[in-house]
Amino acid sequence: MAASSEATGLTNLEFVTVETFVIQFIILLTVLWVLNKFVFKPYLAYLDEWEAKQEKVKADYNNAEAILEEKRKQGDDILEKARAKGNSVIEEAEAMANSKKEKIIGDAESEAKKALEVAQKQIDNERKSMLSGAKAHIVSTALKLNEKLFKDEKASKDFMEKNIDSL
Repeated sequence: MAASSEATGLTNLEFVTVETFVIQFIILLTVLWVLNKFVFKPYLAYLDEWEAKQEKVKADYNNAEAILEEKRKQGDDILEKARAKGNSVIEEAEAMANSKKEKIIGDAESEAKKALEVAQKQIDNERKSMLSGAKAHIVSTALKLNEKLFKDEKASKDFMEKNIDSL
């Protein structure tokens, strides 16, 4: 009979009493409190921290792109300034080279003119020297010839003195 009373108790729901309901409610609250304290709060804190890290990474990425773009613009500006300065230095160097070239050409032309004048003077002096040497030689040859032809040295000399100026 004992088995039949147990079977009837299960069908009558005798095990659900206020005391068991209160105990089960306290156990449920305890389990929920333990889960909340040791599982849900740390996990939610971890999720919040992870989400904050993800937001920080995203913000850093966006910030890095902005910084990279700014640095690219600064680099382009610096490069443009360097190119402009390089071009101005090249132009200045070309201007200096052209002025030096003009000066060197002018100096060379003046040196060439001076050398030409000196050479012209030397040529004139040589010509005069050759002419006077040739005159002297012609006169001495003519005197010898006249002396043999005229047999009179004084007549030959008078003739030469009259005609020497025409040479």
